[in-house]
Amino acid sequence: MKNPLLSKEYFAQYDKIEAKHFVPATETIIKEAKDRTKKLIALKAERTFDNTMIPSMEISEDISRVIMPMSQLYSLMATDEVISEYQKSMQLLTQFSNEMSMDPDNYKMYKDYSKTDNAKKLKGERKRHLDDVMKGFILAGADLNNRDKEKLKKINLELTQLSLRYSDNVTKSVFNLVITAKKDLKGLPEDLITGAKEKAKQLKLDKKGKDVWVFNLDMPSYLPFMKYSENDKLKEKLWRAYFKRGTEGELDNRPLIEKILKLRKEKSNLLGFKTYADYSLETKMAESPEVVMKFLDNIATKLETISKKEYKEIIELRNKTKKIKSDVMMPWEMSYWSNKLKEERYSFNETEVSEYFESGKTLQGFFDITGKIYGLKYEKVKGIPVWHKDVTVYKIFDDKKNLRAYLFVDLYPRTGMKRPGAWMNQYVSGKRLKGKETIPQVGVHCNFTPPVGKKPSLLRYDEVTTLFHECGHALHGALSMTELSSTSGAHVRWDVVELPSSFHENFATHKEGLKIITKHYKTGKTMPAPLMNRLIKSNNFMEAINTRRQVTFGMFDMSLHHNESIAKKMPSAHDVYKKMYIKYNEMPFVEDSYMEAAFSHIFAGGYAAGYYSYMWANILDADAFSAFEEKKSILDRETGRKFMENILEKGDSDDMNVLFKKFRGRAVSEKPLLKRLGIKVK
Repeated sequence: MKNPLLSKEYFAQYDKIEAKHFVPATETIIKEAKDRTKKLIALKAERTFDNTMIPSMEISEDISRVIMPMSQLYSLMATDEVISEYQKSMQLLTQFSNEMSMDPDNYKMYKDYSKTDNAKKLKGERKRHLDDVMKGFILAGADLNNRDKEKLKKINLELTQLSLRYSDNVTKSVFNLVITAKKDLKGLPEDLITGAKEKAKQLKLDKKGKDVWVFNLDMPSYLPFMKYSENDKLKEKLWRAYFKRGTEGELDNRPLIEKILKLRKEKSNLLGFKTYADYSLETKMAESPEVVMKFLDNIATKLETISKKEYKEIIELRNKTKKIKSDVMMPWEMSYWSNKLKEERYSFNETEVSEYFESGKTLQGFFDITGKIYGLKYEKVKGIPVWHKDVTVYKIFDDKKNLRAYLFVDLYPRTGMKRPGAWMNQYVSGKRLKGKETIPQVGVHCNFTPPVGKKPSLLRYDEVTTLFHECGHALHGALSMTELSSTSGAHVRWDVVELPSSFHENFATHKEGLKIITKHYKTGKTMPAPLMNRLIKSNNFMEAINTRRQVTFGMFDMSLHHNESIAKKMPSAHDVYKKMYIKYNEMPFVEDSYMEAAFSHIFAGGYAAGYYSYMWANILDADAFSAFEEKKSILDRETGRKFMENILEKGDSDDMNVLFKKFRGRAVSEKPLLKRLGIKVK
C-alpha cells in the first residue's frame, strides 16, 4: 500500500489520507527512527552539535511530519474510524517515546556529548536546546532504575489512553434542544433562528412541513441562545446540558479524571517531585505553584469589590425589569441580563455590531493591520490539499517579498467531528540551518458562526477577538527566524505561549484597528464613529467578573495538581472546582453541573498545572501593547518592527525576560495590566 502519510511532499496529502493509513505509517516512521537512532548512537567520530544534535532533531521532525496530519484529522474530521486508528497510533507513539527517553544508550549519547568541549562552547539557542534536551531526559525518567522505568512507561501509556478517551467523550457529548413552538423563539436574532431551522432540516426533524428549530452546544448556537432567549426554562435546559458534557453513560469523564490525577501524582513522585504541579513548572517561567496561586489570588482579591458591584448592577436591572425582589442570579440568567445591561449602558446590541464583522472581511482586516505594523502581505492560494472545503490557504510574505509561511484557516464548526474551542497548530516548524530554510506551515481552527443560506458568516464581537488571538498565535509560528525547529515559533516556555495571541487581540479593541476591520456586510461602510465609540467603551464591561472567572479555572487547575496526598483519598475534582468557584464567583454554584468533565485544556491538552499561563501572559501582553499606545498611532511601524524582531521572530531562542527587555527597554511591569483591569496603580 502506497501510504500518503509517508509521502515526502511538503504539504500533507489530505485528499488521499484515510484512517487506514494511520497505523501502518506510524509503525514505519517508528522503525525508521529506531534504525536512525541506532546508527547515531554507534557514531565513532568525535561528537559535535552538527553530527549528534542536528540528526536527532531531524528524526523528530520526520516523525512530526507523519503524525501531524493524523492529529489534524482527529481534531477536525473525527469519524469513528479516525478516532479508533488515531488512538492505536498514539499508543504506539507513546511506547516509542518511553523507549527512547529511557534507553540508557540513547541517554548516554547526549550525556557524553554534553561533557565535550564542543558542547561547553555552545551559545544562544544551541546551548538552550541542549539544556532542554538534557532536562527532558531527566523529566522523562532517564535516571530512574529499571523497575521505576517500567512503572513510568505504564503510567505514560495509560495517561495517553485516558486523555484521548476524555477528549473523545467531550466531542461526542452532543445535545439538541428541539423547539416546535414559535413563541419559544422570542428574543432570538433572525439569523440565529434561520440557522436553527436549517439545522433541523439537516437532522430531518422538520417532518410533514412543521416548523422545527434546533439549538445545540456548538458555540455559535449555544452562546447566542443564552444571550438572547427570553425563555428561562429553555436556557436552563441548554445550560444544564452544556455543563453535563462528559458525564453521561459511556461518555462519563469523571472516573477518567480520578485516574488521570492519580497517575499524574504517581508520575511526579517517581520523578522526585512532591506534586504534579512541581513537575509541570520545571519547564515554565513561574518559580513555584505557591507563586502562581499567590499571583492569581492577588489579582482576584484586587478585583473583588469591582466584581461585586458589576454583579449587583445586573441583578438590579433584572429585578427592575421583572418587578421582583431577589439578590441571587442563576448562571443561565447571567448572559441574558448582562447583555441587556450592556445594551442599555452603551446603546447597541450584538446583532447590530456583528453586521460589521463578516468573517472573511474581518480576517482581511487582521491581514491589513499586520501589514501596516509588520510589513506583511497575504496571498490566497489554491491547489494545496486540505481536509475540508471550508479551509482556505494563504501565503505570507514579508516587506522584502520573502515567503515566510503558509497559513491554513478553518473557521466553522462540524458538530460531533470537530473538537470545540479555537486553537492554532504549527504543522511544520520553520528553521534556518546551514543556509537552508524550511518554510513554516501554521493553521487557525475555530468554531465561529457559519454562513446560513445567502447570509454570510457574521461574527460576534467575542469571536472577532478570538480570531485575532488565534491569528496572533499563528504569526508566532509563521514569522520565526530561529536556526533550529526545536526553538521555533510557539515552542516557548508554556507561560509565554499566550503572549503573541493575547497581544494581537488589542488591535480589535482600539479605534484605529476597528476602522480597518469593520465593513458592513451589505454596504461595505466602516462602522459609524458613535457606534464604534460605544463598542470601545464596552470593552471592559464585566471585566472583573470575567477575570475572576479565569482565576477560578487557574486556581482549580493548580490546586488540583498541587495535592501532596496520595495515601489518603484525594479530594474530587468536582469538590475542588466547587470550592474555587464559590471563592471567586458571585453567582451561586449549581451542584448538578460538572465543568471539570469537559475541561479539555487540562485533562486532554497541554495545560495541566499551566492554565494560569493565560493570566500570566496578560501581564506581558498588556505591557507590550502599552509600547504601541505610547506612540501617536498603535499601528506604529517602528514599534511593530521591534516587536516582530525581538518577540515573534525569536521563538524560544532566548529567555523571554531578556527578549522582552530588548523590545521594551526595561523589565516587565504589571502596571499596564492592573490599569486595564480598572485597578488603581500608585
